[in-house]
Amino acid sequence: MIHKSHIFIGNHRPVYLWAGPGTIRMNRLKFMGAPVDEAAHLEAYTEEGADRVASEMGCNWAYLTYNWGFPPEIEEADWIVFQKAAEIYHKHGVRVFAYIQTSNAVFAGSHRSREWYARDPAGRLIYYYTGRYMTCWLHPEWQAHLRERIREAIRYGADGIFFDNPWYGAQPLYLDGRWLGPAGCYCPRCRAAFRQAWGLEIPRRIHPQRDEGVRLYLRWRAQTVSHVLAALAEEARSLKPDVVISANDFDAVMRPSFLIYGIDLASLARIQDVLMIESFGLPRWEGVRLVNNAVTVRTARALAGNTPISTIAYDRGIGFDEVYPPRRFQQFIAEAVACGAIPVIKGTEFVSKGVFTVLTAPAYSRERKAIGDYHRWLAEHADLFLGRENAAPVVLLYPGDALWIEWPRMAPLYFGAAQTLLAAGIPWRVVRSPEEAAKAAVLVSLEPLSPAMGFPGRRVVLQELRGWRSGIRAGAALPLSVAALWEGFALRLYRSYFRSRWTRRWIDRLGLVHFFLQSPYFRLPSASARETLIGTIGPVFPRVAAAHPVLIEVWRRGAEEQIHLVNYAETPQEVTIYFEAPRRGVRLSPYEPVAPFEGSYLAFVLDVYSILVLEPN
Repeated sequence: MIHKSHIFIGNHRPVYLWAGPGTIRMNRLKFMGAPVDEAAHLEAYTEEGADRVASEMGCNWAYLTYNWGFPPEIEEADWIVFQKAAEIYHKHGVRVFAYIQTSNAVFAGSHRSREWYARDPAGRLIYYYTGRYMTCWLHPEWQAHLRERIREAIRYGADGIFFDNPWYGAQPLYLDGRWLGPAGCYCPRCRAAFRQAWGLEIPRRIHPQRDEGVRLYLRWRAQTVSHVLAALAEEARSLKPDVVISANDFDAVMRPSFLIYGIDLASLARIQDVLMIESFGLPRWEGVRLVNNAVTVRTARALAGNTPISTIAYDRGIGFDEVYPPRRFQQFIAEAVACGAIPVIKGTEFVSKGVFTVLTAPAYSRERKAIGDYHRWLAEHADLFLGRENAAPVVLLYPGDALWIEWPRMAPLYFGAAQTLLAAGIPWRVVRSPEEAAKAAVLVSLEPLSPAMGFPGRRVVLQELRGWRSGIRAGAALPLSVAALWEGFALRLYRSYFRSRWTRRWIDRLGLVHFFLQSPYFRLPSASARETLIGTIGPVFPRVAAAHPVLIEVWRRGAEEQIHLVNYAETPQEVTIYFEAPRRGVRLSPYEPVAPFEGSYLAFVLDVYSILVLEPN
């Protein structure tokens, strides 16, 4: 990876903008003939669309449609559209990522005769939405196809390559503490490769808690994804040394993406120039659920090393979200930058009155202005985000592989602690080892640590606290006949969702699809469990108090200290920041003049985002 010094908060301002004729075609395929605003999708890649992205939204990077995975006799028209769009966007000072579909192909035309498709244990093709099937990462023709798409994208003017959905084959379903269905590809090539590596057959059932063979296989699968993606990135850099490499590390924290997809976030971070995480964490406070992107970004910070992090957050998901109100766009931007990540604006795959649309459509000028106001403010203050280290006084120890191996037991503990600290207005960060927590006041771990692991501050062990002693255990073993029936029904329903219009409509109307998309771990633990944890941690400074949750992040740059605050409420609210000792500094906020302050606490009305810059003690 070549470090790209221009990729930092305030200076890298990207927008997801899948549009053009390829996206019109894809939305209709993926969503079974759904209506699409063709005019808006075509305008997005014209002078008018580029001007709205650059001048109104203040973006200087755009993710553009290049390769959805249609056969070449259909898709070659989309490549020409990409080339023309890249020229137009470059004239407006906007650099472009070329979208490359990495793990699946449209089953049509010349693609019907291809042999590169992944197989399940029964030898069947594996659905990816409607009209598409998963491909085999080890198939030489598929790898050659991806290399050709990279070469052509760069020739057509791409400044960056974006690998979407680096998923390896089938994805297990998680229901009631059990993993249902296979993982990966069971074609003869993959089976032979795993057999050669470990002398084992690819397991048909995924039980990582009790099967070492399953754990070996899942690690091999993730290593294969990283190996192939690294080779593709190297191919791109050999053609264009300054190309920016990124990938969709899909929801890589709030679900066990290592197990489901084969995404090893730490490994993929070493390949990318900017780590990009899609999540379902568009900020929303619902009283018992605090939907957020902070847990994702803070965890990713601990795993990504020195690779910059970017993130995009959805509300309900593709095909379900209407264009967000201006305030929610600003809350998303503020939360991301406060946590140290670059926000990627969702500009596409919105639905308005049942019709697919894009953010560059004329109707959304208010939303574009709100985004542009924040982007321009961040560009003016970009120096605040350079050369810092996080100085949160409370650290949460990342459980490592145990999180995906023992997901039913560990996930409620890890995310429950994270949500409790977040909602309580306590600044916290994630570390991978106690050694990384040396400067912190409190270390929270899920399980007891060896006394030999030195940490000078207070230790809190979740499983020793009342109300935190157990997560959700893996589902009790069912008789084989019952388990087979249950698994068979669930998987048949899953496959039917992608091929039957009636099943799709029924499942969507019942909201069942959100059972798979939305994380259950945004729900706060019980009040008593939260009180026990906060009481055990004791007083920490700084901290924030308000009627509704407020994000607080603490950063240090030399002797300077910064406190970033983001309001999760739907409206402005009064907040109070408590310091350990009297402090002096200034408060910076979009739309507001610089406000000096001095004292042992600070009370003010927080709209969305404020930064307190404290003078050295």
